[in-house]
Amino acid sequence: NLDELVNYYNFLENHNIRTIVFNPENDRSFFEGAVVAILEQRYREFFRSKFNVEMDEIVRLDMLEIIRSNIPNIEKRLD
Repeated sequence: NLDELVNYYNFLENHNIRTIVFNPENDRSFFEGAVVAILEQRYREFFRSKFNVEMDEIVRLDMLEIIRSNIPNIEKRLD
């Protein structure tokens, strides 16, 4: 369910991922949004399984910044 996905990740409130993924300005915006959304989901699941707690907002924001700063490296590996 798309609404549940959007609510679960707080797309609208936290990093405007809905605009980037569902209404991208260009292919680059779509790529960045998709990578951030997928990696955020994976890291949240890892964090939850490793520490048996949800990731707090400070850790989440730091993780998002790390992902965003590595977008060029990720793109190179996929080319």
